[in-house]
Formats: sequence, structure tokens, C-alpha cells
Amino acid sequence: MFFMVRESRKLKADSAYRIRRAKSKKPLRFVELGIVLLFLMVAAYIASFTVHMTKGYTQEKEVPQYFINVQILNGCGEKGIAYTVADKLEDLVRKPLSIRVIDSDNFDRFDVEKTFVISRRQDLTPAMLLAQQLGLDIPVTYLEIDDNYLDIGATLVLGKDCRAVLAAARDRQAGPAASGAGG
Repeated sequence: MFFMVRESRKLKADSAYRIRRAKSKKPLRFVELGIVLLFLMVAAYIASFTVHMTKGYTQEKEVPQYFINVQILNGCGEKGIAYTVADKLEDLVRKPLSIRVIDSDNFDRFDVEKTFVISRRQDLTPAMLLAQQLGLDIPVTYLEIDDNYLDIGATLVLGKDCRAVLAAARDRQAGPAASGAGG
């Protein structure tokens, strides 16, 4: 009998251990379930971020085909006109041309009637595009600079018609945008 009592106690202790162990597994199941849910939420966030990034922000950017450094020279004698034009010129130029105004100064003389462009490179294309976008009808000429340490690609010499040229270029630029918005 003593043996049975001992055996019975052992069975009770063993079954109590099993019950405690079974009860302790339930919280672990919740922890495991929580980890799985957290993993799924992180995966869903990464997937939505990836879809968002590839949908709207990976568009190709149109790069200008030609880039030139421009020098602006005042040939009409109007004080400060070269600096005024330098501030406005970069906004007037459209693709396939991109410019950067790097120098503004006075021309050799102040009796220039019509605005014109001088190409400082043998490839006249960028300078011709600049003249075309400004609506200049004088042909572009090539004249090399001896010490071109500023890497000037074109020189815009402002004549007495420079304000009219700028206004016409501004109107030409606004024209397609205004007609595109209306129709």
C-alpha cells in the first residue's frame, strides 16, 4: 500500500506537471502568433512601399541634348541690361537645350542694333538653338576665344532690340502652354 500511495503521488505530481506544462504552452502560442502577425505586417508594409515607389516615382527624366555656358554682352549701351537678361535667359530656354549664364559684361561698342549670337565652339548647333529659341534671324557665326578658361559655348550680344527679343521669346514660350491648357 505504501507503494501505491507513493505511486499515486507520483502520478498526481506527474499529471500536475503535464497540466502546468500544457497551460504554459498557451501563452507561447500567443507569442508565436504575435510574431507571425508582426512578420506579416512588416512584409505587407515593404510590399506596399515597393509598389508605391515603382508606380509613381521611377519615371524617366528627360535630359537636355545640348548644354552650353553662355556669355552675355551689352552692345546697346543700356545700363544693367546684361545682368537683367542673364537673370531671365535661363528660364526662357527649353529642351533640347540647357544653358548656364556664366558671364555678363559690356561689348566692345554700344551701337549694336540687332541682338545676335556668336558660337565659341565649332559645333554651331547649341548656339543656333539658342538663337532660334530667342527668335533671332541673324545667322550664328563662329569666333573662337583664345583663352576660353570659362568654357564659354556661346556669346549673346544684346542690341537695341533686346527687350523686344526677350518679350517675343517669353510670348513664344507661353503660347504653347496657354493653348495646351485651354484645349
